[in-house]
Amino acid sequence: MRILALLLSTLSLTACLNSTTLVKVKPDGSGTVEQTTLVNMASAKGLMGAQSQGNAPTGPMMSKEELERTAASMGEGVRLVSSEPIKGDAGWEGVKATFSFDDINKIQVSEGPSMGGGTGSKTRSSEPTSSDPVRFTLTRSGGTSTLSINFIDPTIVDKPTGGSRQPSEMPDLTNPMIMNMIKSMFNGFKVNIALEVAGTIVKTNADYVSGPRITLLEMDVASLLADEAKLKALQGKLGPGMSLSEVKPYLKDIKGIKIDGPSITVEFR
Repeated sequence: MRILALLLSTLSLTACLNSTTLVKVKPDGSGTVEQTTLVNMASAKGLMGAQSQGNAPTGPMMSKEELERTAASMGEGVRLVSSEPIKGDAGWEGVKATFSFDDINKIQVSEGPSMGGGTGSKTRSSEPTSSDPVRFTLTRSGGTSTLSINFIDPTIVDKPTGGSRQPSEMPDLTNPMIMNMIKSMFNGFKVNIALEVAGTIVKTNADYVSGPRITLLEMDVASLLADEAKLKALQGKLGPGMSLSEVKPYLKDIKGIKIDGPSITVEFR
């Protein structure tokens, strides 16, 4: 069961979050990022109220100024186009924002729920880094555009240290009481990050393709936690020091999670 906690930790998840991000790209490399982020306000107020003595959130979690800072952190030429507060079912509230960019080669995004995870640094390495974990590279030849998406490939199954097989701070996810508590905490938690090309996909090595759309990351924690037997079977297949790309083949039969990468190429026109 340690894989579940490691995945949650790797993706920097927040229990009361529901996030959808769609990157739309045109053949010339320009496009938009559509980001919808919902928070379970009742859960957020409970969590933050307990820690902040009355300073719990009372309205939309991101102001226009904060969204403009998010745009700036995404990279050169990214602009906030529009934003609106939205409400979902059962107390979920948040913001839907649309950002535009001129050149996908220059934008910085995060693998986690918020796309505003870039550092905004003008100096970038040639490969993805922990502070700039997703790298887009678009080239054109004739009437075909080729987009490469490269991720960092983190180790998500740590090698044991000091003779210990599992860190003492890890919760015992085989304990039914703890598992029920986690299920309650993550009830409604969903994350979806996808790419959509303006045109027709000619060729791609992506695992999850539907028309012009490619799913990069999808997680529904309620579905993920529902089949404890499969999670336990998965645990038995993992070895120390395994990277995300090595673990990924074992995730295909696990309901509630889709992870692609660390290197995806899509040709479209």
